[in-house]
Amino acid sequence: MSDPIVLTSKLGLEQRAALEQLLFFNVNQHRVRLGIQQSIETYGVPEIYEQDGGLRIRVGDIQDVQTLFAVSDDGRPLGVAVFVRLARERFVVLHLGVEPRPRSSADVNAPVLLKLMHEIRSTARRTRGVARIELVYKERHAVRLNV
Repeated sequence: MSDPIVLTSKLGLEQRAALEQLLFFNVNQHRVRLGIQQSIETYGVPEIYEQDGGLRIRVGDIQDVQTLFAVSDDGRPLGVAVFVRLARERFVVLHLGVEPRPRSSADVNAPVLLKLMHEIRSTARRTRGVARIELVYKERHAVRLNV
């Protein structure tokens, strides 16, 4: 049985190297390289920084960027989603990083990805006026919310 996945908005300082590996040196980033480039060109470079004793991520000079970490019981990052509310009606997922499945360095860890996206969708549904979620890594891909 796999470890439980816990979601949090802040990561422990001791996890910096693991977060760098997940966000910047992920073995699966070649799959979405064009989307990563598009996100950086449009919104800016993601940067890990310290705040209130934990790690967070900012992107360029965009205000109110939100970070959601999927972590194991011991606090190790399994996935990260960086998103922001742009305009009144949409959330934009700027960056996603998911640790590969334990058995293969090339397979995406779908349960982690699904848990992150489910939480972003739940947050969007609770946010007045948000009607869709856009994934920058997938050209012209938006998830419409039933409100």
